[in-house]
Formats: sequence, structure tokens, C-alpha cells
Amino acid sequence: MAKKHIQFIVNPVSGYNNHEDILSLVKDNLDHDAFSYDYTLTERKGHATQLAKTAVNNKVDIVVACGGDGTVNEVAAPLVHTDTRLAILPNGSGNGFAMHIGMGRNSKRAIHRINEAVEMTIDSCTVNDEFFLNLAGIGFDALIAYKTEHGDTKRGLQMYVSTITKEMMKFKAEHFDVRMDEESVTGHFTVVAVANAAMYGYNFNIAPFAKLRDGLLDVVFIKEAPLLRTIGASWRLLNKSIDKSPLVQVKKSKEVRLSLNKPYYYHVDGESKRFQDELHFKVIPKSLKILLPKDKVEVV
Repeated sequence: MAKKHIQFIVNPVSGYNNHEDILSLVKDNLDHDAFSYDYTLTERKGHATQLAKTAVNNKVDIVVACGGDGTVNEVAAPLVHTDTRLAILPNGSGNGFAMHIGMGRNSKRAIHRINEAVEMTIDSCTVNDEFFLNLAGIGFDALIAYKTEHGDTKRGLQMYVSTITKEMMKFKAEHFDVRMDEESVTGHFTVVAVANAAMYGYNFNIAPFAKLRDGLLDVVFIKEAPLLRTIGASWRLLNKSIDKSPLVQVKKSKEVRLSLNKPYYYHVDGESKRFQDELHFKVIPKSLKILLPKDKVEVV
């Protein structure tokens, strides 16, 4: 059987391992009887997308995104509706999507999982025609994404917790109008998350029932509440029970339109952005071929 060719696209400034460490892990742990490979470093934001487009044009079998959720997003976008498969080598700070599909946070273990992976075709998404794969959010999570992205401290769990603690004291929920396939929801919400997969990263699970092959978005509404009550519910993010909180509603929809009456923050797979009028979310069913750990196929 002919070897499959892998293109590793590595974000050298993502996470905590340097790229020489990753290259050594690939050399020592990839199944070289089954795979040949190339290894390319990104040089700037958006470069991973260009490299992935070239890989598709060259009919590369598998493209491996080596980085965090932002890198995965950039690499995955050009692979939609192609025969090139996505795989993930987690090397970011949160690694939310990698955690959801069972690749974990350990790069060496992830390479072994790629060696034995199973191919599946999953859903992807757009917001205002911009690709995303994991989840998007409006409200407090988007504010935190903005503050951490524009801060001068390296990303990491301690930095996220510090930023959350500081911003929570002064945060005010906005009034959102949200239209879905079957109903509309309006009100003041701390967060409106639109999820294809389940978690932000660090095992913070915002959409515990999200499935990557159901053709639906999970829309999670966290209602405005006094600070102590919100803090009291936050532990549920760690045990996949956020839906049990009386502050939370979860809806499912193929499309979502969200608006409010002023410019505001949102995030796409952890990358902060701003919007003026309306956000229009859509799911693209069964649009992306991906390699999953063989023991996680039924989970996702």
C-alpha cells in the first residue's frame, strides 16, 4: 500500500513547546511505514491558511495543524469540501477542539493517535461567511478573548483566570435579539455561545451535547444574573453540567441570526473580533474530512 503524505503546518509561537521539540516528536513517533511527511512553519497570521490551500492544490492526503484552536481554524478552512483530511497535533494554550475530539493535550500521544486514526466527515460552520470549526461566542467570553489577545502576557490558564476575575467585577450584560430556525429569544445575556463542538479549552465545557455530525449548532444562552450567582454556576463548565443551571438555556438550530444595537465583541475559535449590525451563523453539514482517534468516533 502506498504511503499517505502528511503536511505538518506548525505555528512556532503557539503553546509551550518549541518547533524543534515537535519535529523531534514527529521523527521519533510517526509511523514512517505508513506516512511520508513535510514540515512547514507559519510566519504570520493567516499563513497557515495559505499553506493549507497549497497542500490541497498539491493533493496532499493529510494536513496536520500544529498549534491551538486559532491554528486549527486557519488550517481547516481551505480543506472544506476537499479530499484532504485534517488532523491535529495540539500545541496551543487551551486546545479546545483537540480536547473535544479526543486528541488531548499531549503531542507525543497525539502522534500515535494519528498513526491509528479513523477518517470521518464532520460539520463545519460560518459566521457572516467566515469559517469556524469549534465555537463562536458573544458576550463575556468574547471580551475575555479580546483582553487576552491584546494583553502583554503570554496566554495560559493562569492568565485567563486572572483576566476573568478582573473583568467579571465590571462586566454588564447586553440585550441580544437571537433568531433561530424555529424560535426567537431576546434578553440580557452574559454569554451567547454558538457551538459546533463542546469546549473552550482547559476542559471548560460550554456545550455538553454538541455533536460534530448532527447538522446542527448548539446555541447556549447564559442569562444575566448577580455576580455571585454567576460565579456559583461556573463550576458546571468543568463537569459538563452547565445545561443543568437555571441560568442556562440550550437550543439547536441550523442557522442563527444575532443582533444588538451597537458595535460589540465576538470571538471565532478564540480569536477576538468586532461586529456592527448582525451575526449570521450557519452550519455546513458533513463538509470536512478529519482524522479522529479510533476510540472516540462515537463520542463526537
